[in-house]
Order: sequence, then C-alpha cells, then structure tokens
Amino acid sequence: MGLCSLTTRRLDIPGEPGQWIEIKPLSAKLLHSITLEAKRDAKAAIDADETDTDAEGYALSSRMLNAAIVAWSYDAPVDRDHVDDLEISTTTWLVEEMNKGADIPLTSGAPSNDASTETQGA
Repeated sequence: MGLCSLTTRRLDIPGEPGQWIEIKPLSAKLLHSITLEAKRDAKAAIDADETDTDAEGYALSSRMLNAAIVAWSYDAPVDRDHVDDLEISTTTWLVEEMNKGADIPLTSGAPSNDASTETQGA
C-alpha cells in the first residue's frame, strides 16, 4: 500500500446507493497512539459508569474513523461531530474495511464491500 499519507481508498457504502466514503490507511505509529488514547478514554468512561462495557470499542472506533475519513458524499463536512454521527452499521462496516489486511483485526462481524478503489499520489 505504500505511504499512508499518499494513499486513499474510496468505498461504496453498502445499502446506500450512490454514497461513498474515502479513507486513508492508518500507520502503525498512528494506530498505536489511537489505541492508547482509546484506552484512556475508556478508563475515564468506565470510572464514570462501571456498566459501560463498550467504552473501549466505541472510543477506538471513533478515533480510528476520525483519523481515517478524508472525504464522503454526505451533505455535511467531515468533522468529529458528523463522523461520530454515522450509523452503527456504517461504522462497523467501515472499521472492518480498515482492518482488512491488518495482522491483528480490531473488530469483526461487518459485511464486506468489494466495490472499492485505491489511489496513491506521487
């Protein structure tokens, strides 16, 4: 795949004809940082509410998507509020798409989407 900063993939969103999301891959260094930040977020959430068993998964997904999404077809800017507003099915699918080819998958269970294109800039 090359340099993460020069690579993007445009993915057609399943179940949403004509809608797409463009993502960049996350480098090992960035993913490590995101994972540590998600663990800190989760600890704070669990300290506030001990029944919040999904805190780390949510924090990790949110941080990954906010770092990876570079563009989309929705009529809204790509920003933290809108990324965090994505439907759970879209979030789950997109995180799985991001994990394809990774040595250690971070989540699973979402449908795959073969309709993607990848570009690498010079």
